Amino acid sequence: MRKIRNLAMMLLALFVAQGVVAQSRTSSVVVTDSMTIKTVVTRIPKFTPKHDIRVGVGTLSLPTILMLDEGDYYEDVDRNFADQMANADTYRTARRFIGNYTLTYTYQDRRWLQYGGTVAFGASTRKRKDIHTHKEIENLDRYMLSVMPTVRFSWFYRERVQLYSAVSVALVTDFDGLYLWGDATLFGCAFGRKFFGFAEFGVGMSGWCRAGIGYKFNAVKKQK
Repeated sequence: MRKIRNLAMMLLALFVAQGVVAQSRTSSVVVTDSMTIKTVVTRIPKFTPKHDIRVGVGTLSLPTILMLDEGDYYEDVDRNFADQMANADTYRTARRFIGNYTLTYTYQDRRWLQYGGTVAFGASTRKRKDIHTHKEIENLDRYMLSVMPTVRFSWFYRERVQLYSAVSVALVTDFDGLYLWGDATLFGCAFGRKFFGFAEFGVGMSGWCRAGIGYKFNAVKKQK
């Protein structure tokens, strides 16, 4: 009977500890005539909505290649004979990609959900030069700008580490036209508390691989 009673007291102590929700770490002590039982339960603190601001840089991707290189493959074909003769003593330098840069703001009102927007800017440089003097004759730089409503889903959330995926719909311009595209983060990891770093793998306007830094802060004051 004593063993049964001690077991019942242990179960009661666990039940009491589980029922305490006011603190993130609680303890309960039960004393019997034969033993002392102490239970400690660690709880996930109550979530507070947050603002999340990020600055990142990404590699090339299919849409950025199309936007920033478009026209180069067909330029000589499209030019008329007079233009081709005028450019016979010129050459074009190699095109250099100088990055996809992103600025993202999201509001996180649940552990698993953030929503907001992203602005992405990409550029590449190229020049036409004289074949004899190597002086610049024509600037062939290209630019693109996109605005994307963004939704981010956290499928693992801790204060210092989050794993997530995200999806965006992009309105893009290369300053020659306006296009509709998309962007997706297939796998992302953020590490840190207020100031944090992040790394992502995805497809779309932000590049195949992305990395950057961010800052998040509470949208409302925590209740004591």
